[in-house]
Amino acid sequence: MASERITTAAGGIVWRKRPGPRRADPGVEVLVVHRPSYDDWTFPKGKTDPGETLQATAVREIAEEAGLRVRLGHPLQDISYPISGGTKHVSYWTARVVGPDEDTPFVPNKEVDETRWVALRQARRLLTYDHDGELLATFDDLCARQAHRTRTLIVLRHAKAVSRTDEIDDLARPLTSSGATRAQDLVPLLGAYGVGRVVSSPAIRCAQTVEPYAHSISTFLEIDDRLSEDTQPGQVRRSVDALMDRKRPVVLCSHRPTLPWILDAIGVPVQELAPGQAVVVHHRKGVVHATEDLL
Repeated sequence: MASERITTAAGGIVWRKRPGPRRADPGVEVLVVHRPSYDDWTFPKGKTDPGETLQATAVREIAEEAGLRVRLGHPLQDISYPISGGTKHVSYWTARVVGPDEDTPFVPNKEVDETRWVALRQARRLLTYDHDGELLATFDDLCARQAHRTRTLIVLRHAKAVSRTDEIDDLARPLTSSGATRAQDLVPLLGAYGVGRVVSSPAIRCAQTVEPYAHSISTFLEIDDRLSEDTQPGQVRRSVDALMDRKRPVVLCSHRPTLPWILDAIGVPVQELAPGQAVVVHHRKGVVHATEDLL
């Protein structure tokens, strides 16, 4: 018997603060789109391209369907439903507009002919599908806890580096070719979360892991000695506390021996990360609301 065909897709609930005075509801609006080919109202989403991560898909599809550049926030539940010949599996995140796109007039495209910013109660009435209603209910719960406004801190272990030898100083060990490839692959992943600050241990292998992304957004790389292998838990905690206090999404790149102290300082379970892997932490006012693994 042939195996079931799984189609992967991704999208998001794009939200903004409601214009005007505060109301009794959570005070936000969400973006819904109308697709003429289905005559439905839904949240923007679409299928992944070959080799594309789900995060990159979500950002790209929102841009293509709604004309908005966004950064991802708190993850939402995945939705699965039957389609012709198989099952579609869709991953969702909350998303916020970056730049001036929010005020740019929408231009209809081949997928979507109308978009609307609507309050949550209006969205419940407008959405066509039950699974979108379930997503909206989850988002409503996040709003009630102010968890839709989380900040993002990405904890990254450096990519694969050349082996330790007596001929190369440990701080000077560069990435291998596969490590350099992983560093390039991280660019769209970090970009999907709108990372604006790039912080690294002073080791070359850490800096090289995040340099391609820093270059892609034309920002400088911040070196923090407190994230090196030669550090102490108290130093790590001071570094992490400062980073979690920042509004802009941050990526920090460090080492396997230091990562347990970093994760403990954040307040998430300690886990083993392979070279080039990361944990995305969504937090607000010292409370961690969600984590994701970037493999």
